[in-house]
Amino acid sequence: MSKSAHAENRDSGRAGEARGSRSAVIAFVATALVLHGIFTVALPALILGRTEGVAMLHPDIGLARWLGAGLAGFGIYLYLWSAVQLLRRRTSAVPGKTAAALLTHGWYGRTRHPLLLGVVAILFGETVFFSSLALLGYALAYWLWLTVFVTVREEPDLRRTFGADYDAYCREVPRWIPRGGARPASASSPT
Repeated sequence: MSKSAHAENRDSGRAGEARGSRSAVIAFVATALVLHGIFTVALPALILGRTEGVAMLHPDIGLARWLGAGLAGFGIYLYLWSAVQLLRRRTSAVPGKTAAALLTHGWYGRTRHPLLLGVVAILFGETVFFSSLALLGYALAYWLWLTVFVTVREEPDLRRTFGADYDAYCREVPRWIPRGGARPASASSPT
């Protein structure tokens, strides 16, 4: 094969990879917009609207409500950081899709599901900001649903895909509550 044919094949492969990366980003953004639109915007707004006049569901917490804005902001950061890491590794950031890489660095070295934890932090932040016990119930129910989803669907899929590496990761990294510090050096992997 001539040099120009090699270069053409290489360029064609890069163009295909770029298209694949673009389509993965587009799929993620579309999914994120729909899911966040429903679960962190529309449903909380509906709950707030339905409970607006019920004083006992909205205790006055004064300026402490602004802690909720900080927690929601942290949740947004955690979600975006996680999504960027998944997209950089060209693995799935869309629920229900099989992962191509096991990430264990950064927040993934502190909690197994930082992207989902970001959503939970957003919901708890909204709960505090709007001083809403009804939103607290929703946030807890959503977290319970996520726990069922990851234990029944996502973690078994990851275990089938990554085997012993995923089992070791699960022994070292908690599912939800982030642990302090980095993973032990013997367990760290470049993924």
